[in-house]
Amino acid sequence: MKNTIKKGSVIFFGCILLLVVSSCATKVEVQAQRTPTLDTSGIQRIAIIPFEAGIASFVYQNAARHATNTATSRIQATNHFTLVSSSIVNDARRRGENIENFVDALFTGRITRISESNSTQERQHRDRNTGEIITTIYYVREVEVEFTFSFERPRDGSLIGPVTRRGTAADTQDDVNRLTSVDTLVNRVIDSQLISLNRDIAPHTVRISRALERENNRELRPQMEEARTHVRAGNYMAARQIYLDIWVTYQSVAAAVNASILYEAMGETQNAVNLMQQVHLETGSPLASNTLARLNRELSQQAGVEQFTAAQNQNPAERVTSHAIGEIQRVLPSEPRLWIHNSATGNQNLVNNVIDNMISTFLRNGLIVVERQMIDMVLREQNFQMSGYVSDNDFVSIGQLAGANTIVIIDVVGAGAGRRLQVRVLDIRTGNVIMQSGTGSEWHL
Repeated sequence: MKNTIKKGSVIFFGCILLLVVSSCATKVEVQAQRTPTLDTSGIQRIAIIPFEAGIASFVYQNAARHATNTATSRIQATNHFTLVSSSIVNDARRRGENIENFVDALFTGRITRISESNSTQERQHRDRNTGEIITTIYYVREVEVEFTFSFERPRDGSLIGPVTRRGTAADTQDDVNRLTSVDTLVNRVIDSQLISLNRDIAPHTVRISRALERENNRELRPQMEEARTHVRAGNYMAARQIYLDIWVTYQSVAAAVNASILYEAMGETQNAVNLMQQVHLETGSPLASNTLARLNRELSQQAGVEQFTAAQNQNPAERVTSHAIGEIQRVLPSEPRLWIHNSATGNQNLVNNVIDNMISTFLRNGLIVVERQMIDMVLREQNFQMSGYVSDNDFVSIGQLAGANTIVIIDVVGAGAGRRLQVRVLDIRTGNVIMQSGTGSEWHL
């Protein structure tokens, strides 16, 4: 009788275990790209200015030093930025130089509040041997820390932030002398609050677990299970093909969704979107609709990361130059011979870089650019100086003699946030201005 009961118990619990295992969803890990929380696009060079101590005390000063070191490590670990020593910025300021020549942003922070509380707690327990109630006094130390940080763009003084972070840390001991020091607890709070700094400031990758869908049609379950077996073995390609075959043959939305998850896991999000668009159109399934919406959000995130990376790799001068080239080429005659003239009185390094990029692009596009030596020769022959005010008629006369039919006049006007590239294009044959840059943000340097 006992053996019968024992066997029955084994069978019963075996069935329960099988039911639990079969009901557990198979999950696929997907790596998803995410844009940073803060808009740090276009920032490449960062100078980390030491955190300020809100109060002149050792605790605040130690906290400021630790926050500076931790932030430096976190920013450096992103591999997205070049760190510039704060001493370079300070030296440039002392010399009266524009720090924009050295950095794209200043990272600054301030320890705004540190509070400490100490208390005791009584805890009681019964001695196992004597049954006596024993009271123990425990000592508790808790600290709360608040700090802020932000990025400042030297070009226009605009701020990214400020971001406020606060947190607590505590320790409990039965010996007051064994309590963790206030400085150590403060550092723990700072570490915990800056652990996500890389996600705040740079694109990053997160791991997401996607649960595979189950098929309600019992007749399809053997094929679905075969695909899941391949998934568990890491053979995503074979599993995906089985799911696709099930979808095509039986119009199983669950199989299509699972195929889309495997597309996504293999870095083919666009293919996943294409598949689910087809499934949604053919079935109108809410599951297909929700999956498609999620995949489109992922594509949007990927596009955001690509835009961020492109903006970071392209400085403002390159961005504006690229825009100017496009606008100039819209108005050029069919067979242009370009004279590109630098009329700026300052910012010569910047203007020369802009002109060099323009010439390089125009030549690469098969356009003819009149060499500077030809212009200089004409100027010497005509005994003409291009300094000071030069009229459009003078530009036209020199351009005709040099063999140009279009003149592109480059200047930089304004300062700080208002600094922008100014471009005028003259048609030498008519003497008319055929293009004039505006004052919008697309021209701002």
